[in-house]
Amino acid sequence: MELMKTGEYKALALELIGRQVAENPGIDHVDASLAQRLESRLQFILEEETPKIPVHRVHFLNLKRKLAIAAAVIVVATAGLFVWMAPRKSSPVIAEAQPAEKIISPVVGAFDHIRNITLPDGSSVVLHAGSKLDYVKSFDGPTREVKLEGEAYFDIAHNPAKPFIIHTGKVKTTVLGTSFNIKADAKHVVVSVTRGRVKVEDESKLLAVLTPDQQVQYSLPDAKTAQQTVNANTLVTDWTKEEMVFNGVSFDEIAAMLSKRYGVPVKFKNQALKNCKIRASFSGTEKIEQVASVLSGIRNGSYQELTDGTIVLDGEGCDD
Repeated sequence: MELMKTGEYKALALELIGRQVAENPGIDHVDASLAQRLESRLQFILEEETPKIPVHRVHFLNLKRKLAIAAAVIVVATAGLFVWMAPRKSSPVIAEAQPAEKIISPVVGAFDHIRNITLPDGSSVVLHAGSKLDYVKSFDGPTREVKLEGEAYFDIAHNPAKPFIIHTGKVKTTVLGTSFNIKADAKHVVVSVTRGRVKVEDESKLLAVLTPDQQVQYSLPDAKTAQQTVNANTLVTDWTKEEMVFNGVSFDEIAAMLSKRYGVPVKFKNQALKNCKIRASFSGTEKIEQVASVLSGIRNGSYQELTDGTIVLDGEGCDD
């Protein structure tokens, strides 16, 4: 008797299951000709490979029975068939709103210095020394989500269609476009708003809806909240302006500090500009382009941003 070809049976099985079941999962009738062909092969395998087992003729009258028998024979006839049939899918980074633990990095932190970050949507973050921020490479889903450990100041690009969500332990802060400060440690989460409107929640309830100069403090041990009025701008700039106040500091020193803080190279077109000492002050929440524009303008110059992110400062130089 002709040997059964596994590939031939597999093709028949897949054809029947794929056409009759996958596309029409509720059917109770199968194509008679195709059923007869598969039935013949099933009978042959059962008789040739398991002769000691009593075999009864298979009738394709019941869909569930048919699928059970076909699955059993597939396992016997060809090991690994279901592995071959299994769909191969790649996991998305974030397709829609997900819990913080599913957020995929890049991760920024924890650095021993303050770090200014620009997120994929153009939002700005000032990350406190020792803090860490997890975020995706692109905000393609219906929300923009990040995970924060520590303290950070956020200036969020306005996008009503995509809420921005910050996960800090059990607390979730949601905004559309605003600026605010979040500080989270093992015992407390504190949210302070400088501009816009912010919604703060825990795992089960709404904690507060904050407007400018309002702050909410959430106690993690007892899940209690306390809301108060504050001078949010002072709270923010007290730490974000560190190392951004220059009193008689040379451009060369400033460039080194900016490169470290913003994570981009800062160079000079006119090398003599390095020697110039200036007085300037920033809040620390500005983007690198804003800082570069002010600094180069002090020496009647300009700046250029290269395609790799490098900032090139130019202006009138100074003698050694």
